[in-house]
Amino acid sequence: MTHSPETPSFLAAVKRIETLTQEIRRDGLSAFEKAEAAYAEVQELRAVLNARISELRRRSA
Repeated sequence: MTHSPETPSFLAAVKRIETLTQEIRRDGLSAFEKAEAAYAEVQELRAVLNARISELRRRSA
């Protein structure tokens, strides 16, 4: 399975989601715009991860 250079590796995406989640929890609503942007990035990364998992499942089926 290959992915474009701008697409993070699975592990990098998971680590980024963890970092963003910690930032959202730490900053809370005091930095709503930052939290909103971080949440949007988390959603994008989750979509990438879900697509990769789906591809792996199709290949192993």
